[in-house]
Amino acid sequence: MPRNKEFDYHDKLEKVRNLFWEKGYNATSMHDIVDTMGLNRSSIYNTYGNKHQLFVECLTHYAKMKTEQYQVASQYKGSAYGALCFTVHDVMDQTIKDKKACLIIRTIFELGDTDPLVKNLIVSNTTILENIFKKLVEQAKADGDIKQNLAPEIASRYILSGFSGFYKHYILSGSKKEVDEMIDFMLLSMKA
Repeated sequence: MPRNKEFDYHDKLEKVRNLFWEKGYNATSMHDIVDTMGLNRSSIYNTYGNKHQLFVECLTHYAKMKTEQYQVASQYKGSAYGALCFTVHDVMDQTIKDKKACLIIRTIFELGDTDPLVKNLIVSNTTILENIFKKLVEQAKADGDIKQNLAPEIASRYILSGFSGFYKHYILSGSKKEVDEMIDFMLLSMKA
């Protein structure tokens, strides 16, 4: 008869997600995973699969969490333009608070062009996030708050791609004020 699991599945997943987030996929060894999770290899393999399967599960959970953050922030009460501004600032503020780049951005640069499964997961998540911004841009455009010649599809991709640049600047400067100024500049450049 198999033994019952004596650990919290999601707690262990969060711990190893933070390890991958800190070290990256390639620099994380199975020894690191065993130490971080406090489980033996057979328990990890039986419960989560191999290192790659474990990473994909961590990335999937992280993507869902980030999508929820974007969705909640985008529900900001007020104008669509106000919600757009709030969402961009909220996401970047959380990234700075976490003191680490978005796991998805980090993974894009590490595995995006070499791992088809990971790339598909990231492309799918990116499409969801772009659609959140696209809806806000479309509504802000309809409200007359954003330039009428602005294509919502392009604007949403531009906004989302800005996060990697904002965080890069924060790493180099350490200035949240400068990052906020860059975000405001981007958003004001769209304003009608």
